[in-house]
Amino acid sequence: MRRILLAATITSVYLHSAPVLAQESDFESLVAEASIEPTISVSLNPDMRALVESANAFSLDLMREVRARDENLIISPASVSTAVGFAYRGAVGDTASQLKSVMRYPFDPEQYLKASGALITTMSFSAQGREFRSANAIWLQEGMPLNQGYEQDMNAYAKASLGHADFKAGAEVARQLVNRWAMAATSGNVEELLKAGIVTTGTRAVLVNAVWFKAEWLHPFSKEVTRSGPFTAIDGSITSTAQMHRRGQFVAFQRDGVGVIQLPYKGGEVALVVFLPDKAGALPKFERTLIPKGLSRWLADIDKTAPRDTVLTLPKLKLRWRSDLAESLKRMGAPLAFSDSADFSAMARLPYPGSAPYEIGLKIEHVIHETTFEVDEAGSEASAATAVVEDIIVVNRHRGPHRPPPFTFKADKPFLFALRDLRTGLLLFVGRYVRPEQN
Repeated sequence: MRRILLAATITSVYLHSAPVLAQESDFESLVAEASIEPTISVSLNPDMRALVESANAFSLDLMREVRARDENLIISPASVSTAVGFAYRGAVGDTASQLKSVMRYPFDPEQYLKASGALITTMSFSAQGREFRSANAIWLQEGMPLNQGYEQDMNAYAKASLGHADFKAGAEVARQLVNRWAMAATSGNVEELLKAGIVTTGTRAVLVNAVWFKAEWLHPFSKEVTRSGPFTAIDGSITSTAQMHRRGQFVAFQRDGVGVIQLPYKGGEVALVVFLPDKAGALPKFERTLIPKGLSRWLADIDKTAPRDTVLTLPKLKLRWRSDLAESLKRMGAPLAFSDSADFSAMARLPYPGSAPYEIGLKIEHVIHETTFEVDEAGSEASAATAVVEDIIVVNRHRGPHRPPPFTFKADKPFLFALRDLRTGLLLFVGRYVRPEQN
């Protein structure tokens, strides 16, 4: 049995605001702000809808498995699902059944990749003020052939580039080859996906998915009013962190002791959704109770809620998280794929000409996942809005009695967040912020 670094998953996202070129000081113009409809549309068929629902459900499963009570977290379950899906296409029998159950795939292996191809193609566009990119690649041991059906599906539906490397004779050279591809695919945000020792002479294949997103805020912040403020952790301790401030029109509401806000990016295709329990120590309970049906209800409520006048405080975020998810997926119910009894014979058959006689099959050895996430108010022209936003924040004391007070959303305590594709409903990234990062 030879190893396959079968799902080396990378995800990188860098989010920043648009330059603040100008803002009206007139409060009435701010009330008139509204999010826009997506300019790059997607038509969802029933299979794509089923994939989105299953991927979002897996998001919650994976979050519960890997989170630690007092640690920040950022993952891309959509990327994990995509990369493991490449392995799933090659799985047979009980190996396939376990992966199907744990990953919540709604289709059998052959049907899965055909159905997911349409969804994968939506994850790439470039337009003014934003860029969204997804890329897939496979590296195989030189001389080891893929099964024809597997290779055809990977080319046709995953749009994966295929390369060869001599892992047996040059594991380090192969590792560097994959890392260079990963760095290019994420615009330099993931510099070393595969650490030394991950790729060995026993590696026979590496499957990689990369996701990268960069966008400007539809409603930008001003850098001049960002200032240090208190943040209360789950245990009640208070630390200081940089907090951004803005008043404007946002989809925001409170339900069941949890505040929700949706912050759109330019173009209206993608938005950042934040779930804020009203007590600092309430986040773990909210996470435990957030099941797929409950998540769907939250998202449905967001979609039917009109933007409202909102005073927003949001900390600047700069997160990086890395893990080998192999043990997590085993505990979730798919140990067979990682064992010597794994069956990936629909991907490639062993032995092949030139291989050792004992190389009888493939198994997953690692599922490497690295994600970066940054939210700030950066912009080369941000200085123009100093007085405007200051006025926006304190303007309440000057308002007449007939104007309702704004909704206040102050993320100064632990919260969940998700980067949501508004066109498909897919959660691209999900995370939790429970304490300021220490530099």
